[in-house]
Amino acid sequence: LQAQATVKRDGVWQTISAALVVPGDLVKLGSGSAVPADCLVNEGEIDADQSSLTGESLPVTLGVGDSALMGTMIVRGETDATVEHTGVETYFGRTAALLNTAETDGGTIKKVITRI
Repeated sequence: LQAQATVKRDGVWQTISAALVVPGDLVKLGSGSAVPADCLVNEGEIDADQSSLTGESLPVTLGVGDSALMGTMIVRGETDATVEHTGVETYFGRTAALLNTAETDGGTIKKVITRI
């Protein structure tokens, strides 16, 4: 299944592929939906399950000005949010890039073990 996002464009709410979301888009985040990109909450409060990114077992309450991170699930509430980062610029994207760098770099322990 392809990830979808509800976005307001040209004054109309529409459902599009999450891959087409761009910074500045206004998106609707509601219970049961996945966050399509890193977004700033514009109003109200939502609870987000960020366990896939942080390992935190309990939902986190996000309010006005807080960041809802791509890859998390909204478990309670509904709000509009403004897309801040997409793709490799998201928290998830930066984490993946760091992991990739760590794998190619090898790290100090790997270098020591290979010398032995």
